[in-house]
Amino acid sequence: MVYQVNTSFFNSNYDPSREGGTLFQQEFTLNTYVKLPSFFNNNSFQTLKAEVLRIFEQHSRRRDFLMKQDGNTPRFMSNVSGNAVAEHSSLIPAIYHNSQLMDFFSGIAGTQVYVAPDIFERHAIHRLEKRGDVHGGHLDTYAFVFVIFIQTPPEEVGGCLEFVPHSMEISDLDTPLVHRVGHNVGDCYFMKANKTVHRVSPLLEEAQRTNIIFTYADEETQNIDISYSSDTLYG
Repeated sequence: MVYQVNTSFFNSNYDPSREGGTLFQQEFTLNTYVKLPSFFNNNSFQTLKAEVLRIFEQHSRRRDFLMKQDGNTPRFMSNVSGNAVAEHSSLIPAIYHNSQLMDFFSGIAGTQVYVAPDIFERHAIHRLEKRGDVHGGHLDTYAFVFVIFIQTPPEEVGGCLEFVPHSMEISDLDTPLVHRVGHNVGDCYFMKANKTVHRVSPLLEEAQRTNIIFTYADEETQNIDISYSSDTLYG
């Protein structure tokens, strides 16, 4: 099936244009993060959710390792790589490449947003589900991530985003500088991920935290062919 992603795909509370994105630019400049609750309209989100869960159930792989490049921070999770998503979905790549969406992100960022060269990273699905599952502290190779929450545990169960704006030091995640944010199903966020150290806190009990992560480049990172982490995380 060929999907047409247009303005009606998004919640009418948002203007998916560069001008609409600039409404969030000041907040993004300050915090390197913008929360976008209920970014998609309900019907569109339910269609996307069904697609993400279908692909995850059919094509996910379990990952349990320490990422050497990030100071041996843990990755205990399951995922589906961006190239597998592209192979098995037409909807998700259509959303990822949507020109209105990329214009909106460019407005937020105050700079042009580009497709990430590394297809493994473009639109990956991540899930934490076991007690102790965690996505440890790191910086991304490419400039920006747009994260869509498909399933979320209660905040007291863990799985919260923790980040330090404008910091590239993993050790800052264990200081009072850290921002800790919970999310609900249907929430999204946009982050300057290569200049904002971040992690997902461990699950304290079994629960499903499933999201799909869209990764985009800026002028500085658009010529990096392969992410430092893609082979280990998705290979």
